[in-house]
Amino acid sequence: MENKKKLNFKITKKTKRFLYTLLVAVVILLIAITAAQKLGNVTVRTMFADVRAYFLSMGSGDGFPHNIDENSILDVDVNNSNLLLLTDEKTEIMTSTAKEISPQPHKYSNPVMKANGSLAIVYDLDSGKFRLQNSSGITYEKELGSHIMAAAVGKKGNYAVGTYGKDVQSVMTVYNGGNKEAYIWNFKSERISDIALSDSGRTAAVSTVYSQNGKISSKLYVFDFKSDKAKACFDYPSTVLIKVSYVSDNDISAVGDNMRSYIKNEKAKIDQSYNSDNIRSYSVADDGKFAIVFSKYGSTSLSSLKVYTAGNKEKFAVDFEHEIKGVDYDGKYTAVMFENEIKTFDNRGKEIGNISFSGEPQKVVIDGLNTYLLTSSNIQCFKTRGDHTEENVKKAEK
Repeated sequence: MENKKKLNFKITKKTKRFLYTLLVAVVILLIAITAAQKLGNVTVRTMFADVRAYFLSMGSGDGFPHNIDENSILDVDVNNSNLLLLTDEKTEIMTSTAKEISPQPHKYSNPVMKANGSLAIVYDLDSGKFRLQNSSGITYEKELGSHIMAAAVGKKGNYAVGTYGKDVQSVMTVYNGGNKEAYIWNFKSERISDIALSDSGRTAAVSTVYSQNGKISSKLYVFDFKSDKAKACFDYPSTVLIKVSYVSDNDISAVGDNMRSYIKNEKAKIDQSYNSDNIRSYSVADDGKFAIVFSKYGSTSLSSLKVYTAGNKEKFAVDFEHEIKGVDYDGKYTAVMFENEIKTFDNRGKEIGNISFSGEPQKVVIDGLNTYLLTSSNIQCFKTRGDHTEENVKKAEK
């Protein structure tokens, strides 16, 4: 008979340390992916910043309503369950429990913030100063020689800045993720009104305005960063384009003061006039769907909400007999803000919530099942579905 020998595997201390390190690395990687998916863009540039922000956001804040200095918040954006706030002194992230994290002071006199997931560009309209930041802090700052009029940041980490030109009306400069100039375009007689970067990071859509024969008109350009010529250019006579966004890498949506436009495959342009309605406000979701608020027949007391697909087709419309103060749309739910009330709707146009509040309303932000209200003195949070009042929310929190 053959002798059977027992095989003894002995793990050395060195092997244990290696396996422990490997396990920790795997756990950190999983947390990084989870945090990046929760907080925004999944890129190498933002992953570790999102991990840091993910850990900082753990634990609870003081809850809502969250009191603020009167009229100190200039803008609010939403990134999943977190709010990105721009104040007259800083930017910061606020979690769904009102915990404040990652405050970043600024000294801009007229700041503007444009966000894309966990990436944001903050710039000063009164100077050439701007900065890039992610969920954990500032990654880059620069001061240009000309005042900034528009900017955008892409999902790939590239960004574009529109400035006044010296011998031309305006200039668009695109920077790569390493903050190096990647593309420049001079607009001889047009002023940049908005910029959008495609998710692939390879193209940009730019709306411009110009005066001709006493009328303000617009153009929409499409640029491929590998070409020294515009890929496409579309004319909008007697229209002021105020918002341009990518629906896909080849499809573009634009909102103007008297019409909306959809560009298919960067070639076919489909325009829809507002007719006698006047645009009051709008909101564009990340997936390209958008909502527009109109005043009917020039009367602010008669208003309407219209929600459209990314392909510019009307999903639903609702008329109101009082003035709409603001709107926000996340692609699934719509929040319409009035003087002392917020109404929420699903994508079929069914009213699913009603919120009563006091205070001077400034902005409404909807984030799935949560609806945030910014007033001159505080930030409040309500459930998107159901009927709510400030008193009911306070009692529920207690």
